[in-house]
Amino acid sequence: MYVGVFGDVIFSVGHLRTLTPSNFKGKIGANWAEHEVLKGKAKPEFLNPKLREYTFDILLDSSLGVNPSRMKNRLAEMVESGELHYLIIGFAPVSKNRFRVTDVSEAWNVVLKHGLLTQCMVSLTVKEYT
Repeated sequence: MYVGVFGDVIFSVGHLRTLTPSNFKGKIGANWAEHEVLKGKAKPEFLNPKLREYTFDILLDSSLGVNPSRMKNRLAEMVESGELHYLIIGFAPVSKNRFRVTDVSEAWNVVLKHGLLTQCMVSLTVKEYT
């Protein structure tokens, strides 16, 4: 079952493969200026919206049909090459703009003989690109 997509990373749940985002958190804000007024309170003025930012975790587990080494390398490539993609959860993009991956952190949970990585938790931070 389809969950979402970011570039060529397809989030899905199925009997052969499971790759889903978890701990999905977003930050949406605005920039304001404050103009000082003589003998009065400052007057706020809306300037513009800030770029949206989202963080989420992905469990890369070979027992769930995912190659952890290949997937973490693909995510690192997205950061280092500056790729831009729409972040789609369900069938709707979370923004009208594309996103860039600004940070990827990884925790190698299970490494077997000869350094075979079988389980890894990856945390992604994506920021809107306009």
